[in-house]
Amino acid sequence: MKKDDPSGTGPARAAGAASPSGGGAARRFFADPECFRDGGVVLDPEESRHLTRVLRLGQGHRVEVCDGCGRVVEARVERVAPEGVVLTLERELEPVVESPLYLTLAVGLAKTEALETVIRQATEMGVRRIEPFLSAFSARPASPRLAQRLERWRRLARESLKSCQRAFLPEIAPAAPFARILEGPEEVKLLCWEEERVGGLSLSLCGPRPHGVRVVVGPEGGFPPEEAAMAQEQGFRLVSLGPRRLKVETAALTIIVLIQHAWGDLA
Repeated sequence: MKKDDPSGTGPARAAGAASPSGGGAARRFFADPECFRDGGVVLDPEESRHLTRVLRLGQGHRVEVCDGCGRVVEARVERVAPEGVVLTLERELEPVVESPLYLTLAVGLAKTEALETVIRQATEMGVRRIEPFLSAFSARPASPRLAQRLERWRRLARESLKSCQRAFLPEIAPAAPFARILEGPEEVKLLCWEEERVGGLSLSLCGPRPHGVRVVVGPEGGFPPEEAAMAQEQGFRLVSLGPRRLKVETAALTIIVLIQHAWGDLA
């Protein structure tokens, strides 16, 4: 596997650029970091089925494989084995779509479809960590149901990672109590509150780029004054997203875009 062009005449191709095999950008697949070994990688059953049965790719096809930790590699399909599709790694690619800002989104548990939309859009918009939480007005599914939803959220994030050509898979934490998601170490902490009338976003999103930002978006019912006060005690700035009441998925996407515009890669 090489960092340079196989001919030795050029640098590594940027991830997401047109595939040298022709036909536009190469398809991207996901594999856990521990699956990369000895110059190759074996795709898991789900990714293998997608490659062979949905995309109908086979031996010799060029693809990209990402480990979700910043590594993207150009590879070729070596063979289809019983344990999964075996890829031969050819050269490292340079990720080009990651925001310089480490953004954490904490979002109140909401209806299934709404929260899944948040997961997809947050992944597409460069969020690095997503923390669902339980609060006074949030949905409260049973514990077994939460475990199932967590696995689905992580699967949705992987799918979005591939489609938007990111290199880092957002970490999705198990649902936690509201008080716990207030404990983050980020330099800037924001909580979107529908009752806030003073905290302007223009003042909160100014100054040099911080290393990390934590933003909290409530469930459909928002936050009671007690939770807003608790956040302030933990160093959060209360901010308003305007006079209209927004759906969870709308509020989350809005604040993410504004933060990435101020400090990330949308400036």
